[in-house]
Amino acid sequence: MADERETKEAPATSRAAPASPDARAALFILLLIALLVAKRLAYHLTYLVGDPFALATFSDGQLYEEAARDILAHPPFGAQPFYLQGLFAYLLALPLALADQVVIGLLLQLVLAAGALWLFHRTAVAMFGAVAGGLSSAVLLAYHELAFYENKYLSVSLGVCCNVVALWAACRALRQPRPRAWLGAGAAAGLAALGRPNLIVAAPFSALAGVLARRGEHQRAAPVVALFALGVLLALAPMALRNQIAIGRPDVFPSHSGGIPFFIGNNPAANGRWNTAGDLLSGQVGRERIELAAHLGIRAQDPAELDRAVGAAMRERALRFIREQPFSWLGLELRKLWLTLGNHRFVRDYDVRGEAELIGAWHAWGLPFGVLLALGVLGLGVLLRRARETRAERALLVGVVLVLGGQLCAVLAANLLVFTSAQNRLPLCVPLAFAAGPGLLALHARLRRRERSAWQVSVPVMVVAAVLLLQAFVPRSPRSDRPTSVHYYNLAAVEDAIGRLDAAAEHYGRAAERNPKQPMFHFSQARALRRLGRGPEAEAALRRLEALSAISDALRDAVSEERRLLRAGDRR
Repeated sequence: MADERETKEAPATSRAAPASPDARAALFILLLIALLVAKRLAYHLTYLVGDPFALATFSDGQLYEEAARDILAHPPFGAQPFYLQGLFAYLLALPLALADQVVIGLLLQLVLAAGALWLFHRTAVAMFGAVAGGLSSAVLLAYHELAFYENKYLSVSLGVCCNVVALWAACRALRQPRPRAWLGAGAAAGLAALGRPNLIVAAPFSALAGVLARRGEHQRAAPVVALFALGVLLALAPMALRNQIAIGRPDVFPSHSGGIPFFIGNNPAANGRWNTAGDLLSGQVGRERIELAAHLGIRAQDPAELDRAVGAAMRERALRFIREQPFSWLGLELRKLWLTLGNHRFVRDYDVRGEAELIGAWHAWGLPFGVLLALGVLGLGVLLRRARETRAERALLVGVVLVLGGQLCAVLAANLLVFTSAQNRLPLCVPLAFAAGPGLLALHARLRRRERSAWQVSVPVMVVAAVLLLQAFVPRSPRSDRPTSVHYYNLAAVEDAIGRLDAAAEHYGRAAERNPKQPMFHFSQARALRRLGRGPEAEAALRRLEALSAISDALRDAVSEERRLLRAGDRR
């Protein structure tokens, strides 16, 4: 459905004919894309060379690494339940089988991200033409938040890649509605759900797009729905088989994807972001299931059974909060939406400001989320307007809008049902950037008053987009240019893992300075100092810890053991 049309070859003359405006625009956009790609490559290279976070895992990444090593120890399925996304664990296991360094897995992740960007570009150009499709790609590349998560040990980048594959497969089936195309679209939708479980919400939207496309051609829609559903099941079946063999249940989604995040986002102490749920959680995801089981009095030897019991208890607590405090919950939902639609990036594991301190901030410029949101909404309005005005392309355009709308709804639903963060919001960039190309061309035509442009935008849509743009710049959080205390704690953990113990002790200390009320910061600093042989400093850190008011019994026992090692001169 390209809006640019091939021009007939001009007859040979003594002078070359000047390039058409569309050809010049396409060339300019390709140059812009090349510059954005070069910036991206420079950023990733700088990160891999100069940032310790590229060399070791922590928090969620550490759980993924443990799951990958479990797969390698018990090939090909592993023996433990997937607490987090299993697809990413397999992605990490592939290179670990060749070399015992997780950074190789990061390189594979970057290759997949590059492939997804290329596929996104091809899909946008095939759907909208060289100019509009190229603009969609430029918008996606200019959104630095995506590049930021492409080189982190998190499943979100893989989820975005799967999302792009699902978009490509659905658009291909809409343009070439053969049976195998809809089977592939269903398989891609199932793969996206394995990458990010909430994206299963997008699957019915894609199926509905196929139904409308078939009705537009006066053909039966039932075969499309059946083939699409079969594709989804075929994509999910290997994970169900793996879990049936490994843990005795044909589960598809990870055990952490249910009750725990739902409770974190819906409890009396919730604030719309990740929170400790009234100090019920310590923030150490590796110990989360153990801490919760101890607090809830749940005793189960089997890890899968333990995860199910903890998840069910957390889900029930969250539903009780919603039933007992419905108005507080509704206010919380509005706050989540407000936080999601703003420019502020609420980080969790990786800190934007901390990364700038390590490798510089030159790479971080790009489109704010509010600009991406406004352009995406503008583009969706443009596509719907063109669908009303062109009978021949109506079913195709409405189908594309449904596919994009499904991906938007899936991500927004996850942010509202659980909690918002930069990585939870990230998959929104795919449908918004895809629609942004036609939106930009329509905006350009409107400003230049070109009535004959293929892409047109109405005033009400422009007003809605302008409101979304402006609201995103309203501050969501107190401005701070300093890295968080958690950044220094995570940095110290990574430096400890790669053998830089002096640097680890220093950054544990910086974390404790930023947040002196967090007991684990003092304890980790004391442990690092003891291993360095700096006994008096380690003892001082333990005393600062004991001066705090709220210390768990388990941590007091750990402090006693640390003192025993300190007296024995043990530096292990």
